[in-house]
Amino acid sequence: MTVKGVRYGAIDAKLESKTADGQEKGAAKSNVWVTVSLAEGKNREVRKVMEFLGLTVNRLIRISYGPFQLGKLEPGVLEEVPRHVVRQQLGAAAPAGLDRKRQRHEKAGPKA
Repeated sequence: MTVKGVRYGAIDAKLESKTADGQEKGAAKSNVWVTVSLAEGKNREVRKVMEFLGLTVNRLIRISYGPFQLGKLEPGVLEEVPRHVVRQQLGAAAPAGLDRKRQRHEKAGPKA
């Protein structure tokens, strides 16, 4: 799909069976939940594509980033992913030298 000259890849969208307030779909409510999966996200892609389709996005909630589920991670909070999990999830795509960089960082200690 191309929107305003920007080509977007495939988007998998699934309409949830209930609206945001728990009502059954089709119960004359204006808000519904849509789960959207992107292979590669571009700046404001979901909002722009939905707008192109005549839909308004009121709220976005990221639930995963690639193979990593965010769970109940609060906005603005960072959580380190253990190296073995990165290797397991990304396989050959894991950053080269990950162990060496980490070891150098740990040896250097905190900066004063």
